[in-house]
Amino acid sequence: MAKPMELGLVNSATVAAAFGVSERRVQQFASDGIIDFVKVGKTNRYDLLETVRKYVAYLKEEVTTDEVTSLEERKLKAEAEYKEMKAAEARIHLAELEGTMHRSEDVRAATEQLVYTVRSMLVAMPGRLAVDVVGASGADEASRMIRREVEHVLEELMGFRYDPEVYAAMMRERKGWGEVADDEDDAAES
Repeated sequence: MAKPMELGLVNSATVAAAFGVSERRVQQFASDGIIDFVKVGKTNRYDLLETVRKYVAYLKEEVTTDEVTSLEERKLKAEAEYKEMKAAEARIHLAELEGTMHRSEDVRAATEQLVYTVRSMLVAMPGRLAVDVVGASGADEASRMIRREVEHVLEELMGFRYDPEVYAAMMRERKGWGEVADDEDDAAES
């Protein structure tokens, strides 16, 4: 009878050394059907060339499976992130519609409008006071006139209050809803 080496068969230690794994792992590959073996007496023997081919095929399949799994995981993660982003966008849109949040450009526009109002009031003061101050009997009376006018301007500014309707109107205008709202009002009056 021919000896195992004469048939081109090797033991699990040789396969383990070739693969860089333990003998136990080689035996596991054999029991899982990843590599083939021949029973010679009580030990498993392996055709080294065929065993290497099957192991390489197994590794290729594992890499491909891992890549597919990785792609699927990345796709699921991207879909989840997209849905979270859309939900956040919807929450922001709802907050804007409810008037609990305003766009920065609307706040900037309202602030600029207030600054221009203050500027207009201050620029108009010299024209309103010029004749009265010239006719004042002295510096004290001119000072009181100017102080009264400044206090008048400040009182008007103190009356400025946050008006959510100003921001709602800006939002409707930006979204082109102004005409729709006017049409609805007209329909309600009919």
